[in-house]
Amino acid sequence: MDGRQVAKSRQRWLVTGVFASVICVDQAGKWLAWRSLDGSLINSGGYLLLGPVIRSWFANPASGAVADVMGSVVLIAALGRLLGRRRSVHILLGGGLVAAGCASNLLDRLGMHHWSAPGSARGVVDFIPSGGASRCNLADLGIVLGAMLLAFTLMHRPTAEEQDDIVAEPAESRSSARARTAVRVAALIALLAVITLAVAGAMDHQGVYEPPARAAIEP
Repeated sequence: MDGRQVAKSRQRWLVTGVFASVICVDQAGKWLAWRSLDGSLINSGGYLLLGPVIRSWFANPASGAVADVMGSVVLIAALGRLLGRRRSVHILLGGGLVAAGCASNLLDRLGMHHWSAPGSARGVVDFIPSGGASRCNLADLGIVLGAMLLAFTLMHRPTAEEQDDIVAEPAESRSSARARTAVRVAALIALLAVITLAVAGAMDHQGVYEPPARAAIEP
């Protein structure tokens, strides 16, 4: 295995570690918040900054399912580009945090909410006050932190090592071609799974938007 392959293997493990950490911490936080925090709720309309029209698309079962599939396509493509060549640690961490946060929220919409918030409607579990009546979650904080890290990194000129990474890589070996094919097959399988879950979620989107114990005591 040459130096480029070793570098790519290390960055894949780094991004995998970021994904595992963000998703596990975020989902555990959502699980705990739904059972213990009064401010937790189900957000079916996506980010507040999207505006009422686009948020209504996300909240609608049919258009929301389409949005989930499109979001998954963008996420898979972004990960492919992030890991397609050697990157600095800051770029990998920033991009990994943004992608992992988006993935964890997307998992909520694709059915993970049945585990973290049993009986809830299709949507994302939010519980951290973020101004007014709005809420966010740990995945959102990861997205913001990752975006800030990316912005800070991109504001600075690339080092000589990063400049070298931009140089076209030599023709891929047969083993590299097989690995690339395996990645494409895995991405296709993941996309098919997303489509299946999105359709299932569109067909079964009923449920509560706040913890049942709190809803039971409110007038």
